Amino acid sequence: MTSQNSGNSAKEILLERYEVQQQLGKKAGRRTLLTRDLQTQELVVIKLLSFDDDFQWDDLKLFEREAETLKAISHPAIPHYLDYFELDTPEYKGFALIQSYIPAESLETQIKAGRSFSESEVRELAKAILNILTYLHNRQPPVIHRDIKPSNILLTNRSGNSVGDVYLVDFGSVQTIVRSNSTMTVVGSYGYMPPEQFSGKATPASDLYGLGATLIYLITGQHPADLPQEDLIIKFEQAANVSPGFSNWLRKMTEPMLSRRLGSAEKALKSLTFSKKQIPISVKSANLYLGKPVGSKVILNKDDDFIEIIIPPARGFPIVLIMLKWYFLASISLSFTIAIVPLLHMMFAPIIAPLNFLILLLIISICLFGRKRIYINKRQISLSHELFSINRHQIRPSLRKNIIRLERTNIYHNNEPRPCLIIWAGMLKYEIFTGRDKAFAVTTIELDWLAEELSNWLDLPVIRE
Repeated sequence: MTSQNSGNSAKEILLERYEVQQQLGKKAGRRTLLTRDLQTQELVVIKLLSFDDDFQWDDLKLFEREAETLKAISHPAIPHYLDYFELDTPEYKGFALIQSYIPAESLETQIKAGRSFSESEVRELAKAILNILTYLHNRQPPVIHRDIKPSNILLTNRSGNSVGDVYLVDFGSVQTIVRSNSTMTVVGSYGYMPPEQFSGKATPASDLYGLGATLIYLITGQHPADLPQEDLIIKFEQAANVSPGFSNWLRKMTEPMLSRRLGSAEKALKSLTFSKKQIPISVKSANLYLGKPVGSKVILNKDDDFIEIIIPPARGFPIVLIMLKWYFLASISLSFTIAIVPLLHMMFAPIIAPLNFLILLLIISICLFGRKRIYINKRQISLSHELFSINRHQIRPSLRKNIIRLERTNIYHNNEPRPCLIIWAGMLKYEIFTGRDKAFAVTTIELDWLAEELSNWLDLPVIRE
């Protein structure tokens, strides 16, 4: 590492090859320089990590991981790895990473310069970054950027019909190994970090949060940390002029609870396309996320691989009426069958009373301890009634790929409409009912909540009939 003086101007030359043009960034122990390769005459970026008083071993770990990651990946929207080596000269001790230079400005620079973005431009930019993340997250092991923010996304070549070419840079916080029980280095930028990163955890969905927060910055002109928050939810709607469908998509991208956030870049892309075509029922009725109603006994479990809805039996006087109705119907049917068949009458007449008692006991057990369960995973959907360890499928299971429609409609009982949610898998119907005369029913607000959860997980609109 040397310096050369020419008249009144001093040009710093690194490794007798790279002529420093300007400093792009500097923070404790690190410098990022724009240089010209005197051998090729091309501009390149050099990142330097020095063994100075601010040096920490975690910095070296992240620096080496960035070099290894860039060397292993190849994508036109990501800087290319050129070289990596240790420096040990009288002037400098540390490490250097050399990568290709992208002549483009960051989103943050453009916003500060007064540029604004339309919703269609923000959508186009979102698709571009999600395609990059799909490439990164589908690698083995997944590559998680962990620091997606306006200054790390570059944009150039804007035209009248296009937002321009989009690039993702600065892999200094990258994580390439995901272990659910391990502790990672806490990295990221305040306002763009999801809550799980504050505890050192990161998943592909963590990058989606950073992207969502970045897009909120574009449509509001304010950093997410400067916007109002409620229970860690960014309240950006009042400062943004976007469609309800896109607003709802951004909420799903920046959901603080990991299990409720969109879980993959592919799913986010599909949901983004859907948000432009149709508005989910919950957004039509209110521009709010419908969380689990207070006091609800319905159990909802989900992750990227499955969603499970467990509906417990109803409580109170209506369930007593249901038990009595079931009991009398079963008892009358049994007594009538035994009475009209002489052989059965001779065999079972003495035990009609015990059988009736067993029927009553079974009905009471179902009404008190049974449950209705809808379970969907990547392979199939099933609906069953369960009592202790006994399962009975109300309708046969169907393949997950057959699910084509999510419908909120009404059924009629005594000429009165009752809200109902139907999951259509081909011609098979998996139903969730409301109504006080059903043992396994939900309230209307619970039905709206479950409709939204299923819509988000299945990436299907809720069709109102």
